[in-house]
Amino acid sequence: MDATRHDLSLLVAVALAACAAAPVDSHWVKAGGGTSADFASDNDSCGARASRMTPTPRADQIAGGASAPRNRMDTPPRPWTNAVAERDYMECMAERGWRVVQR
Repeated sequence: MDATRHDLSLLVAVALAACAAAPVDSHWVKAGGGTSADFASDNDSCGARASRMTPTPRADQIAGGASAPRNRMDTPPRPWTNAVAERDYMECMAERGWRVVQR
């Protein structure tokens, strides 16, 4: 019974963390306006840049990149599997004037 309660608590904690990551009712905007073509271009170049950002591997690991999630201007940012790449992607998009806002 204790294992089941622990598993349920862990599941609830993971679900809450996922919900807190990016609000479902958020989207991307660019200061001064931005088109979906602008977003697609910036998303691709920032995604490519960020996919090359990986933590330094340990001696027993092979270095590898991260794959960029396909984001759209009208949806919240999709999470990366690599926190270093995700941070670099969000910084790159901010440098280009994009930010995530609530609807």
